[in-house]
Amino acid sequence: MRSSPPRAVGPGSRPARAVALAAAARAVALVALVALPLVAIALPSPAAANGVFPSADQLVFDPADPARAVARMTYGLLTTRDGGASWHWICEGAVGYDDAGGQSPPIAAAASGSVLAALTDGIAVGSEGGCVWARAAELAGREVIDLSVRRGDPSHVVAVAAGTRHGLWASRDGGATWTSAGTPLPEGFLARTVDVAPSDPRRVYVSGLASEGGSVKGVIARSADGGETWQTAAVPGSTTSREPYIAGVDPRDADVLYVRIASAPGRLFVSTDGGATFAPVFATEGFVRAFAISPDGATVAVGSDIDGVFRAPSSTLAFERVSSVAPRCFTWTDSGLYACASEFLDGFTIGRSLDGGATFEPLLQQACIRGPLDCAASTAVGAVCATDWPRIALMTGHRDCTSDAGPAAAGSGTSAGATGAGGASGVGEATAASGGGDRASAAGAGGAPDVPDGGAPASGGARPSEEGCGCRTGGAEDGRAGALAAACLAAVTAARRRSRRAGVAARGALG
Repeated sequence: MRSSPPRAVGPGSRPARAVALAAAARAVALVALVALPLVAIALPSPAAANGVFPSADQLVFDPADPARAVARMTYGLLTTRDGGASWHWICEGAVGYDDAGGQSPPIAAAASGSVLAALTDGIAVGSEGGCVWARAAELAGREVIDLSVRRGDPSHVVAVAAGTRHGLWASRDGGATWTSAGTPLPEGFLARTVDVAPSDPRRVYVSGLASEGGSVKGVIARSADGGETWQTAAVPGSTTSREPYIAGVDPRDADVLYVRIASAPGRLFVSTDGGATFAPVFATEGFVRAFAISPDGATVAVGSDIDGVFRAPSSTLAFERVSSVAPRCFTWTDSGLYACASEFLDGFTIGRSLDGGATFEPLLQQACIRGPLDCAASTAVGAVCATDWPRIALMTGHRDCTSDAGPAAAGSGTSAGATGAGGASGVGEATAASGGGDRASAAGAGGAPDVPDGGAPASGGARPSEEGCGCRTGGAEDGRAGALAAACLAAVTAARRRSRRAGVAARGALG
C-alpha cells in the first residue's frame, strides 16, 4: 500500500479560459438563434447529434491492432483502421440505439477485434471491422449500465446490468457469451460504472448510489473474489447530484483506485486501500471529464473543461497544469496520450500528445470524416447508414480531405499525415477513457517525458494549420465556422424534437 496522498490541489483562480468559454457559448447560442429559421428551411430532416454540440467523448483501441480505434460521438461511432489518418462513420441505427433517446452508450474494444456497446436493452457486439452488429443473447432486454475490458486479457470483460438488484456479468471470450458473476450487488445499490483491476482479475470495483441513514450517498462497491462477496464505502461529498464515477485502477496495484465526481465543481479522489477510504487529490471549478494513467502507472493526467490539462507523478499526485486544452476524454497508450476535445475551442476533435499532454497533434477534425464505413449492403451498416449520411455531412461541414496531407501543425512535432498506421505503431492495449458520465482507465507501457521549462506553450497545445490533419480546412477559423453551423443544426434538432413530442402528446390526448 502506498503512503497517504497529499491534500487536494487545484488552480488558484478562474483563468481567462472560463471567460472565453462563456463568451463562446453565448456566441454559438446567438448565431443559432439568428440562423434558426434559415437552417430549418434548408434541412429536409432534423440534424443529428442528439440536439447537442457534435463531439467525441470516448476513444478505445483494438488491443490486437494499434492502428484500429473507435470513437464514441454524439451522432454514432467513428472508426479508423489506419491510426487516425482517416475516419469513417457508423450510425447509431446500425449499432442498435436511437439518438432520440439521448443515449450515449459506453463502448469497449475486446478480443478478436470486437467492439462492445452497453445499451438500455442489452450489449451490442460489433465484428467484421464494425460492419456487423449483433446482441449478446444472455443480456437481451436488460439495461447494461457499463462495461470494462481487463487490460492484458482482452477476452475478459465485465459488465454491470440493472434488474431487481443490479448485478455483475462476465465474459471470457471477448463479449461473445456472458454469465452472471457472483452474487447481486447490495440491495438498493444503483450502479453507474464498473472496472476490473489490470493486476488482479478477481478485483472488481463498481461505483453507484445507495441509501444510507435515510439519505442517498455515492458509494463504491468492491469485491476481491470476482463478485462473490461485496463491501461498500462512501465517497466523500458524493450525492445524487454529485455521483461518483470510476476514473481508473492503477495497472500495478489493485488497491489503488481513482474516482471522479461527475459534476461541477469537479473533484478527483484516490483510494490506496482497495476502496475502503478516499482522499481528495484534485479540485477544479469545472467538470473532471478526462482521466488517464500512463501505461506504466508512473504518471496520472486529469482534464477539466475550465482549467485545462494537469499532470502528476502517481507517487506524489502533485499536479501541475501543462495545457489549456479542455479535454472531454483521455486514453493513454504506448504511443501517446490521446484526447477528445472541443474543435470549436481547441481546433481538433481527437488529438495525440507525445509529451504527456503539453501539446496535441490533430488526428480528427469532423469535416474530414470520409463518410459511412464501407460495408456490404447485407450488413447493418451497409443497409442503414448511407441514407442518413447527407444529414451528418451537412452537420459536420464535410469536405474532401483525401489529397492535402500537409506539413505538421504548429508545435505538434510531427505531421498529422504521419499519424496513420505507422504513426500509431507500438500502441499497447487501451481501455475506454472517461467522458461525460463514463469511466476511464489506462493501459500499455511507458511514461510521460518532462515538460520543458516554462510549462505549456501559450497556445495550450498544437493548433491545426491550413494544411495539417491531412485535410484542407482553411485553418481554425474555418473550423469554428463549421462548429457554429453545427450548433445551429443542433438547435434545430432540439426544437424539432420538442415539437414532434408535443405533437404526439396532443394526438394521444385527442385520440
